[in-house]
This record gives sequence, structure tokens and C-alpha cells, in this order.
Amino acid sequence: MLVELLMNAAVPLVLVLVLWRLWRHYSVQGDPACDLPLPKGSMGLPFIGETLAFATQGADFSRSRHELYGDVYKTHILGRPTVRVRGADNVRKILHGENTLVTTVWPHSIRQVLGTQNLAMSFGEEHRFRKRIVLKAFNHDGMESYLGSLQAVVRDTVARWCGPQQPVLVYPATREMSFQSAAASLLGIHSGGEDAQRVTILFQNMVDNLFSLPIKIPFGGLSKALQYRRSIDQWLEGHIKRKQRDIESGDVGTDALSRLVLAARDVGHDLSSQEIQDTAVELLFAGHETTSSAATSLIMHLALQPQVVQKVHEDLEKHGLLQPDQPLSLEQVGRLTYVGQVVKEVLRISPPIGGGFRTAQKTFELDGFQVPEGWTVTYSIRDTHESAENESSPEKFDPDRWAALSNGSRRRRHHYIPFGGGPRACAGKEFAKLQLKLLCVELVRTCRWELADGKVPAMTTIPVPRPVNGLPVRFTPCELQTNNTLSGVTTQSSASVAADHSSEVPAASHTPPKQEDFKAPCQIVMARKSEACGA
Repeated sequence: MLVELLMNAAVPLVLVLVLWRLWRHYSVQGDPACDLPLPKGSMGLPFIGETLAFATQGADFSRSRHELYGDVYKTHILGRPTVRVRGADNVRKILHGENTLVTTVWPHSIRQVLGTQNLAMSFGEEHRFRKRIVLKAFNHDGMESYLGSLQAVVRDTVARWCGPQQPVLVYPATREMSFQSAAASLLGIHSGGEDAQRVTILFQNMVDNLFSLPIKIPFGGLSKALQYRRSIDQWLEGHIKRKQRDIESGDVGTDALSRLVLAARDVGHDLSSQEIQDTAVELLFAGHETTSSAATSLIMHLALQPQVVQKVHEDLEKHGLLQPDQPLSLEQVGRLTYVGQVVKEVLRISPPIGGGFRTAQKTFELDGFQVPEGWTVTYSIRDTHESAENESSPEKFDPDRWAALSNGSRRRRHHYIPFGGGPRACAGKEFAKLQLKLLCVELVRTCRWELADGKVPAMTTIPVPRPVNGLPVRFTPCELQTNNTLSGVTTQSSASVAADHSSEVPAASHTPPKQEDFKAPCQIVMARKSEACGA
């Protein structure tokens, strides 16, 4: 009896000891052939690691550990020993070490949902081949052809926002706007009404379940995401078949997908139906999810910075582009220097993608530490932006930091990486920036807006930065405002919100204008209209 009890107690004890030794060997020990030490950091609890803290703390997880351990630290998240990296030089080594030091990793569940026959999921020579084809869809001619449909969607969206009296939830609204823009410009699908809303909801539900527990169980996140993907495929199937027939008959569209099909044929490769299907889903995913996050950040920061809105107005006035509904050319958009600075600052302070994941193909050195073969390597875009040593007051929203420096010095390239870099740099970055510039222009010359509850919202960062309350904003068209209202409410309300919540959302580095000094954009637009009518 005693022997049996001892055996029953000894077996679990031995098992625990063995598992503990395996845990230490797997997660703590580096490459014995390398003399360099592992980075500082904590591996957390056995097997669980620091995954719970990573999931619950959001951006604070990496920020607090960088403060403790420096630009490179070790941790254990998502079941993997991991080295976390920030800083221009360190990130550059990771981004440009693709296929030599590191390789991109995608969870199996995400590959299931988004498909494998597209650019993001390809590797090596296949990735280089697909990248060359995709870039042809985003050259100057392509961007010029997308401009009209992009501006139409943005203009109609802003007009709808100005219609109701109740506040608009900006984040869901920008998701719908970005999806319609991507469908029209990238796929050539101009669905409207209930069909557009239905597919928008399907796609948003698929994305919302994309980062769930990667186990296919009934009613689980992955099962739901795959179900939504099947529904999207059914919707896309008819559109793609018509596109293929049009291309065969010589009626080639100007959308990105048509350009991709032709670019592939030019190099002797006919895209299969599955390749076209997966590429279409990839274009929708990349073209709307991150853009909607950046568009929401743009609206929020401008609502808090009336002096920035004023300078955008001056940029438009300088180039004769104040008239609402005025068509824009790519050249005209490119001349709007300050609008470009605003978009850059939004992407700097609120990058839609927080970072990326890689796997070390071999042991290598990084900032004096070893990164063992097989470990996960994550680089942080957000932390790299915040820690850039050549930025003054990096926590503040200040588009003027992007003005040309008088001494001709330049910002180091990898201090600013909202679209990544190296072989995996975002192919559609100019398309995303163009959407944001058009939104900025249409907002400033069409309406005024303010945070509905006067409070800066709490933010979440997974899968993209977004306000937890959807960001309720009250939009008002220019035509409904009096001069006194225009020159008072926006300045006073936004400035007070910015002051009250300066620790939550970065403020501009220069002093906000006084109420009597602020000339509202809507007021000047209406004055221009009166002059044009001979008033």
C-alpha cells in the first residue's frame, strides 16, 4: 500500500521535473555554439509564458519591457520563445534579412482564411515574382486611374456623415468607406445599396474572427471566419468570371485586379481561378482594414487640433482647391504639401500595423545579443516611431515636423516605417496614402466636426488600433453654420478636449490659436461661393 502511494506521488513529481527541464532547455537556453548572451527579459510562466500579459496589456506590454530591458528583449508569447525588437538599425536588419536571416511566418489559421495563392503568403522566388506583378498595379498610371472612384466614394461618404443630426460612429463608418473604395478601385466592383452593406458586413466579420483561437471547433472564431470566407467567395465568383470574360474579349478594366491579370500574362503566367480569388480577398483585406484604422485616427487627431485644420485649409486655398466636389488630379494632390505632412504624422503616431513576425533561419547577432535559430523575432513599428532619437517631442501630434529642414538634414530611413520595409514593404502604400489625403481634403472643405462626447476614447490595438467606443463624432455641413458658430465651437471645444486629455492623445507642439484668431475653413469656403455668385 505504501509503495503504491509513493509511486502515485512520484510519477507526477517526475513528470513535473521533466517538463520543467524541457521548458528551461527550450525557452531559456540559447545556441550553445554562439558565445553571445541572450537578450535580457522574462520568459514568464512555464508553457504559458507571457501570453496573457501580451493579450491584455496591448501596446503597454512591449513599451514597459523596452523601458526595463532596452531595444532588444526576450519573452515567451503565443507558445514560442521570442525576441522583441525596436529601433531603426535593429529593425532594418530584420526587414532586410528576409530569406537570409529570417523568414515571414503566418499562423496556419490565417493562411486557411486568407488563402495561400497570393502575395502575402508566398515566399522566396515566388514572392519576388508576385511582388513584381503587384507593383505594376500600383504604378503612376494605376494610381491615376483609381483616383476618380476613390474621390467619389470619399465625397459621398462625407456627405452622408453630414446628413444625420445624431453622431456618427466613425470607425465602423470608415470601415465601410474603405471597403467600398477597395472594391471599386482594386476589384472594379461598384456594388451599391444592400449588396454593398451585406458584403461589407461579411468581410468585417471575417476579419474580426481572423485572430481568434486557431482551433477549428463548432461556433469557434476560426470556423466562423472560414464560413464568412466561403460567403465572400460566392459573391466574388460571379464578378471574377465576368472580369475574365471581359479580358478575353479585350474589354480590360482599369482596376488593380485586371492590371494584375494582364501583368502576369505579360510574363507568361496565367493566374488560376484560385490565384485570382485569393488575390482579390488579399486586396480587399489589405486595402480596407488598415486604411480604416488610419482614417479614424486622422479624424480624431484633426478634431483635437483646429490649428492643423486651419493650415490644411490654407494649403487648399493656396492651390485653388477649396471648392467642395471639385475633382482632383494626382498631380494636384501631390502638390498639397501640408496635407501630405498631416497624413505622415497620422501614420507616425498611430501606425495601423504595430509590427511584424519573423522566424530566425539561423542564429545571428542583434545589438550585441544572439537570436537563436528557430526563435520568433518580432519588430515593433509603433515602438520604433516613439523611440526615434531624432524626433523632438515624439508623443505630440505635429505635422510641422515633416517640413523640410533648413540645414538640409534628412530623417534616417528606418525611424519611420508605417508600411514596413525591405522585400515585404507594403506594395499598396501609395494607394493607402492617397485615400487618406482625399479624406483630409474632403473633410476640411466640406464640413466641420467634433468629438460628440468631448472625450478622447480608450484605444485597443489588436488587430489594428481603433477606439473601443467606435469614436462618435458630430459632423456639420458648412452650409448650416453661421460665422460665429464656425469660428467659436470648433476651436473652443477641440482645444479644451486636447488640453484636458493631453496625456492620452498627443497634442500639437505649437500653441493653439486664440478663438478670435481662428478663421474656420467652412467660413472661407462660403465666402468663396458668395464671390463666385457675384454677392
